[in-house]
Amino acid sequence: MSQCAARCTPVQRRPAVRCQATATGTAAAPHAVTSVPGPKNALLVNLVEALFRFPPFFAMAAKNAREMIVKRGERMGMDFQAEIDALKSVDWEAELARVQDPSVKYPAYYTVPFHAYPEGNLGWGPAMEMTVAARSVHSTVYDPSGQALDPQGDDNLRSSYSRCMQQLMEEGGARPVRDVLDVGAATGLSSLALLKAFPDAEVTGIDLSPHMLAVGSYLQRQRALQRPAGAAPERLRFVHGAAEDTRMPDQSFDLVSIMLVCHELPTAASAAIFKEAYRLLRPGGALAVMEMNPASPVFQRVFSNPFAYVAFKSTEPWLLEYVTLDMAAAMADAGFLPAQQLENSPRHRTVVAIKPQQ
Repeated sequence: MSQCAARCTPVQRRPAVRCQATATGTAAAPHAVTSVPGPKNALLVNLVEALFRFPPFFAMAAKNAREMIVKRGERMGMDFQAEIDALKSVDWEAELARVQDPSVKYPAYYTVPFHAYPEGNLGWGPAMEMTVAARSVHSTVYDPSGQALDPQGDDNLRSSYSRCMQQLMEEGGARPVRDVLDVGAATGLSSLALLKAFPDAEVTGIDLSPHMLAVGSYLQRQRALQRPAGAAPERLRFVHGAAEDTRMPDQSFDLVSIMLVCHELPTAASAAIFKEAYRLLRPGGALAVMEMNPASPVFQRVFSNPFAYVAFKSTEPWLLEYVTLDMAAAMADAGFLPAQQLENSPRHRTVVAIKPQQ
């Protein structure tokens, strides 16, 4: 059995059962992915959505949201500007040329502001700040009140996903993992977590942002310089492309992982990516998604608090579409067996669906 640690708890309306390995190898039981309740305060949601169509309001809200992320990081001893300054001497145009595919077309949903950056993901600012921003945003993940800061929150979130994913894959009879596609790899945080979870596998990280991939590729070469003599090279390659149309061969992967990406997509894009994942997977392969759990009490409270919702919406333009995504139905429509899920934080879920054996 996989070693599913204490934070993998099943998403059920009964006292939480820890997804924890025992001497007998038992672990928490997964359950089918159910439909997500919509926001309880529809009036508030509709008002905020209307306000965000007014550009000055969006600009103000995005500025405040980014300042909040920076201040939270500073409280943990991080320095966003220092992270950028440390990378300023790099020839980023040369790095961009290493990874960018000029034939890639950007869908309209991707060319909007994301995460309080006006340029969205297509710029150096968001790419250089990716690591510190993730550490700041996820520092409160395991505190239901959202107050206690944990510098290891991001690492813990990704490792808990790996453990819950491995449990669901094993219990679903998924094939052994040799080749992994990491959808929305950005600078490689998710890819490195997958390499750790599957040390014998090859990981391909695909992303629409060449800026993110340029930073990721540069950091990968820096890691290679620090690797002990004789150590095996990192089994990770980056690809600039769209997850809906990867242009990769049929049945070339055993696992397609989508980590914290679906909430950044319209529902139609998520459905298209699930279908592409089905094409790319070998029979018995797994599609795994780690995402915010809209059914969680923590998430639902966001929709009942105007200040929290405004801050959230200013960084996530497709948030409301994600909430309406019927993930299980979209996976079934793509051809997968019924999806199963486990909760891997008080506000995140791990969903796994297996491609049928042929």
